Parts: sequence; structure tokens; C-alpha cells
Amino acid sequence: MLKAKRSKRKESLSRRIFVVCNYILCFFAGLICLLPLLHILAVSLSSKLAVFSGNVVFTPVDFTFDNYRFVIRDSQFFHAYGVTILRTVLGWLVSIVMLVLAAYPLSLPKQRFGAKTFFTWYFVVIMLFGGGMIPTYLVVNATGLIDTIWALVIPGALSTFNLILMKNYFRSLPEALSEAAYIDGAGHVTTLIKVILPLSMPALASISLFIIMGHWNAYFDGMIYIRDENLKPLQTYLRSVIIVAPSPDDAASVESLEQNLTPDATNGAKIFLGLLPIMTLYPFFQKHFAKGIIRGGIKG
Repeated sequence: MLKAKRSKRKESLSRRIFVVCNYILCFFAGLICLLPLLHILAVSLSSKLAVFSGNVVFTPVDFTFDNYRFVIRDSQFFHAYGVTILRTVLGWLVSIVMLVLAAYPLSLPKQRFGAKTFFTWYFVVIMLFGGGMIPTYLVVNATGLIDTIWALVIPGALSTFNLILMKNYFRSLPEALSEAAYIDGAGHVTTLIKVILPLSMPALASISLFIIMGHWNAYFDGMIYIRDENLKPLQTYLRSVIIVAPSPDDAASVESLEQNLTPDATNGAKIFLGLLPIMTLYPFFQKHFAKGIIRGGIKG
């Protein structure tokens, strides 16, 4: 009896130590993610002299909204913003439809879908062995998608990782529900829409967050597939104004110098405005995120 109590006490102590270490680790991981964002925000709200002198760390110095007033007048920035919103909405819609239509038959018992094993291995193989950048570009070019919004949407529309999560979540649902719908005369479409999808909101929310963040943060496909400056997404535009040095004839640079602004501060304002939609949406998806990932990753 005493030994049992001592072992329980030791387990309780070790558990508390483990939880404390986890909290400390998560705290520092959160700081690593949060501090760069605070620095960018502070720079965007500071004056040109404070930024050039290097006095800005995590709080604004000589607080000003001049950088945001300048960005608001930048029509190219908001045009790229609109392109990214359009690609995100279209990309989310196309990806969710394709994922649901592919995951549902793969989640069925082998008796109801005989080719399940073949298609499962098919998706696993293409996940492990991709075609590469050059073959993908050749396909996009041959299909006439270059310089269209669909070049940013279609090539990565079906993620095998998201497909596996969705399939496993469908399989984790009670099979008796779909069998009861099948006995009542419901077909696959009716069962999917009225039974499976209403119970799969945590998985849909988690995967939607992956899709939205992937499209919103993507910049490389805009460099490869888009040549028209009016069709470049936001992250590609931000890369061009931050990494690539502006030319002396750049109207935006001339205007910023005339207004006594610094490119670091105006670029910081653009970066922070570009992060706002993701920071706004994430809290609404967070309550479903853990549940969707855990249930989608357990049952194989």
C-alpha cells in the first residue's frame, strides 16, 4: 500500500515536471514567433530618424502612422492583395472539393470500393516521388495556365498529406451511420453531404487552415508562372519590394523619400497588413484544429 502511494506520488511529481517543461518550451517557442512580428510592427509605427538610428526594437519610437498612410495610397500593393484574396478563395474551394471527393471513397470499406488499395498506394507514391519543378512548369505551360489565376490554384490543389488526414477522419466516424443511411436508401452523394460532412467540421476547419495559409504565404509559384505584374500575388510583390533593390526611377521610392519615410518602415507596414487576415482567421479555426488533427492522424 505504501509502495503504491509512493509510486503514485513519484508519477505525480514527474508529471508536474513534464507539464512545467512543456509550458516553458511553448513559452519560448511563442516568443520566437512573436518577437519578430512585434519588431516589424514597431518599425512600421516609428519615424524615419528612429529607424535609421537603430533605436527601434519591440516598441515604436516617435510614434507615427505616416508609413501606413503611404501604403494605403499604394495601388499596386492593394492590387496584389486582391489577387491573393482571389487565389486563396478559389484555391480553398477547389482543394476542399477535390479532397472530399477523393477522401470519401478511400475511407469506404474494401467491399464497397474494390479499387481502394490501388488508389491509396497511388497517392502515397506521388507524395513520395514528385515530378519536380521543371516537369510541373512544362505541364502548366502546355495547358495554357501561364499568366492566369489558375496557375496559382490548380498545380497544388490536391495535397496528399491533407488527403490522408481527411480520409482518416472519415474512417474514424461510426460506420453504423453511413450503413443506416445506405439502408434508408441514401446514395453516396446524399450520405456524404448529409451525414459525413456535418460530422467532419473539425477536420474541414483544420485542413482549411492549412490550405488558406499555404495560398496566402506562397510566393514562389507567382515568380515562376506569372509574368504580368498585375497578376502577381501579395507575397511575390512583397518579395520584389523588400529583397530586390528598387530602381532610382521607382515612383514609390521617390514618393517615400519626398515624404521623409524609410523603405524599412513602409515595408514593415506592408508586411504587417499582409499578416492581418491570417491573424484574424486563426482564432476562429483554432478550437477545431487540435481535434481535427488528432482524429485525422490516429486511424490509418
